[in-house]
Amino acid sequence: MRITKVTTRNGDGGKTGLAKGESVLKSDNIIHCLGEVDELSSIIGVCLTHCNNTDISIFLKKIQNDLFDIGGHISMKLDDDTSIVNEKMISELDNQINYLNKNLDPLKEFILPSGDHFSANLHLARSVTRRAERSAVALYENSLSKNPVVMYLNRLSDYFFVLSRYHNKNSDLPETTWKR
Repeated sequence: MRITKVTTRNGDGGKTGLAKGESVLKSDNIIHCLGEVDELSSIIGVCLTHCNNTDISIFLKKIQNDLFDIGGHISMKLDDDTSIVNEKMISELDNQINYLNKNLDPLKEFILPSGDHFSANLHLARSVTRRAERSAVALYENSLSKNPVVMYLNRLSDYFFVLSRYHNKNSDLPETTWKR
């Protein structure tokens, strides 16, 4: 689908269209989920403005593209169909997490979001990803077993957490641990 113009100048009556032409209220769970995925992509855009690592920037842009695919999957009201969001996308996240995590110290305490602008925004991306995941769980509550959207978002929040730790370590920024 290509967008040729942004406005129709007709008003929308509080409704919006989905990929297959169906119209739903903007308060519908599907629109909440789509909005949270869109917000997440925007936060990744903020992260990119602070990222100085080309390989990480390339992967973050890939994630933004994946999120557009996820939006399409959600907008088409697919349940456990893996033609758009698939195991390869999830495996790539797993591989990145394993690569970034291999030289990090094991966690002994919870860490607080901290570091520089990049790592702090990665934590923001992580928390928005968790919210998007909760929204996807509500949307797909009848098809949660191996649901690719829920699985991807779950793994993505882990990726942002590990990437923040990786960045802090490589930038000699200390981790701020939770104090009781």
